[in-house]
Amino acid sequence: MLNLITYRKDQFARLRNLLESEGYDFISVLSLARAADNAQQAEKRNKALDVSSLLPLLDPSSSNRDLGAALETLLYRMPDTTVFIADEAVASRYAYETRTLFDASKPCNIKGAIEDQTMPTEKKPKRLIDLDDSETKELLDQFVHDLIGQDNFKDDFRKQVEIFRLFNSIGEQPILSLFLIGPSGVGKTETARILSSLLAPGESLAKINFGNYSSKDSLNSLIGSPRGYMGSEEGELTMKIERSKSGVILIDEFEKGDSAVWSFFLDLLENGKFTDSQGEEHDLNGYTIVFTSNTPRTEVQEKFPPELLSRLNLKVDFAALSDKEKKTFVSRYIASVAKKYRSSVDESLEDQNVIAERALQEINTANEDNIRILKNNARKWFADYIAERKEGPSETLA
Repeated sequence: MLNLITYRKDQFARLRNLLESEGYDFISVLSLARAADNAQQAEKRNKALDVSSLLPLLDPSSSNRDLGAALETLLYRMPDTTVFIADEAVASRYAYETRTLFDASKPCNIKGAIEDQTMPTEKKPKRLIDLDDSETKELLDQFVHDLIGQDNFKDDFRKQVEIFRLFNSIGEQPILSLFLIGPSGVGKTETARILSSLLAPGESLAKINFGNYSSKDSLNSLIGSPRGYMGSEEGELTMKIERSKSGVILIDEFEKGDSAVWSFFLDLLENGKFTDSQGEEHDLNGYTIVFTSNTPRTEVQEKFPPELLSRLNLKVDFAALSDKEKKTFVSRYIASVAKKYRSSVDESLEDQNVIAERALQEINTANEDNIRILKNNARKWFADYIAERKEGPSETLA
């Protein structure tokens, strides 16, 4: 007789700790297929089996139905002492499969995590589709002001936002996707940061760097590996979108992604949803996803699959900033840090615009094209300026 215990997401950690403290080896049902002697191994110690990843495989429409059937057979070979558990949301979503596989199902009575019990009501992410027409215009006007350079992109972006809001309203376009290529330090990443801060001030930007996603296990890193596997954890994408209430996601260094990850985004851009390794569905309708890459324009068609490129709404090659634009950046940045320094450290500091004007005279912008390096140079200049100010004018001997 097979009985199932279901748990909520906030109960999982405590349930696992409890079972392990009682002498159970915690494993995933998928790991049963890894070795031929699982049945013999199962006799050595009691097992706690998480079947969350099995239930979707039993769906008649699943492309892995044969694997699901094979794993289902293995369950019946497990000893009577085995404890079977599953995510409550997954068991509910696959209620028919749960009823046919198990004789009885009951919820876990363990308390959830303390921090989850005191959490405030969850806020929804702020997205472009949540704004009215006047709010959208105001946001785009500020975006155009805050992003330095890239005037052609700004015009195209305005149009794409208008198209996105229209077609999303009739269920035709779930996600707005931007593919920004160009050299480092020209504003690609800054585009996502500015848009995110304007939509949801104070919220962290959900940023994922694909420099870490070139291995064969990259998809597990993105959406998580099945519970019970060694090193099992929540995927980075799931974790980042749950922690941020900004409807913007940044995928940096997209060219370094594995083909499995590219296929994942191909489906996500089409449907606006993804299912993580625990069988939980995440709806990203209304989100803006910004993909960046240093891939030269002439190599894009060769590097990325055409079916993926065809799903990207706006593809733009970011140009290097002119010297005038670089000076605008330095001026704004120095004025900003000077204002912060005056308000939090030294109220006697002179006007930020005066300081910014001096910075422009002393910082060489002509020979540096990377905005990040220019920012570091500006920081060094401001630190030297503050040190000079503290020292005061040097005394002259009589």
